[in-house]
Amino acid sequence: MLRRRASGGGHRTLGAASVWAEPRKIKRIEDCHFYHRMEIPGHGLVGGEWDLAGGEDDYLGHVELAGRRVLEIGPANGYLTFFMESRGAEVVAVELAPETDRELVPHVSIDLEQLQAQTRTIMERLRNAFWFAHERLESAAKVHYGSAYDLPEELGHFDVAVLAAVLLHTRDPLRIVENCARIADCVVVTDIYHPTLDGVPAARFAPAADSDASGTWWDLSPDLMVRFLGVLGFADATVSYHAQKHIAGGVEIPMPLFTVRACKGPAGRLEP
Repeated sequence: MLRRRASGGGHRTLGAASVWAEPRKIKRIEDCHFYHRMEIPGHGLVGGEWDLAGGEDDYLGHVELAGRRVLEIGPANGYLTFFMESRGAEVVAVELAPETDRELVPHVSIDLEQLQAQTRTIMERLRNAFWFAHERLESAAKVHYGSAYDLPEELGHFDVAVLAAVLLHTRDPLRIVENCARIADCVVVTDIYHPTLDGVPAARFAPAADSDASGTWWDLSPDLMVRFLGVLGFADATVSYHAQKHIAGGVEIPMPLFTVRACKGPAGRLEP
């Protein structure tokens, strides 16, 4: 996720006034990319590659949201952001800054510069989609553009940190979990479920020489998340399994996922 491109501005010191992104005024839905399907007032159902409608509580591990301050890493077009708001949460979303590139697997068969250019365009359209929906849903969610590897202290403390299917796309997922754990009382991690990793606290390297896939680094096991979060003091852990609708080529495919919900508390437990 997070390689900062060189710029002439040098290191920027974040102050309390500058940590938050200025909302964008996006007039045209054609300038947006909706990764998740969602209802937009005045536009109906739009998007996307995932349809989480009806499965949100499973996706979020049935964590309590009402009255909670929630940190969300990687909101994309904001579907879960606005869902959590609708359940009474105050949401702060951390998204890649426009000057920050995603961490792509450096596969020898890929023109990474060309792919990064395409990815920047997609990310910009995702940011547009977030703000397009944000305005029309009258959202109060705040956004920090930066890096999950470097969460500024001005963001404050959170009741819950949500990492929804983002860790598999990052070079150093445990560092991101650790950063969130420092400033949250509970952590929710959702990712693709791989039964072959059952019972093993493992991160399996996903890319291969005969595949040019560049966006996914790891197959992660729920046992890894439970054990690592336990090391960080989040001993009260539950694991749940569910399927969400993934849309590929116009066809809905049930995608198996796991969710780990871990809080600071007594000895951990696994629940199927």
